[in-house]
Amino acid sequence: MFPLPITTWIKLGGIVAVCALMWWMGYSFEASRFAAYKATIVAEKATIEKEQQLAVNKINKEKNDQIASINRSLADALDSLRSRPSRAQQASDGESCTGRSLPAEDASFLTREAARADEIRAGLEACYRQYDALK
Repeated sequence: MFPLPITTWIKLGGIVAVCALMWWMGYSFEASRFAAYKATIVAEKATIEKEQQLAVNKINKEKNDQIASINRSLADALDSLRSRPSRAQQASDGESCTGRSLPAEDASFLTREAARADEIRAGLEACYRQYDALK
């Protein structure tokens, strides 16, 4: 019925079983090595991410402090501009005016615009520093 003797089939089955066992042992060994490698990479990545987040938080704090300083100086400047005469009080005689003689409305508008530009510049500088820190 079998063209080969039964002992040959048993030997072939044993060889196949040994090969399968060796394959499984090699696979499990490499899988465990890969899992350990992956764990070290994840730990390193978490450490790097934590350092980068600390750097970003520091940069954001500096930016927020700078913006708060800009807002304080804006409030001081607007308080000092309240003593200026308004546009309605100034006589329109056709003469041009200098920065010292600007009406209160115009001076406060320009002061607010300068403060807004300073805030934008502070945000841009923080963005550049964050980008450079994350490279």
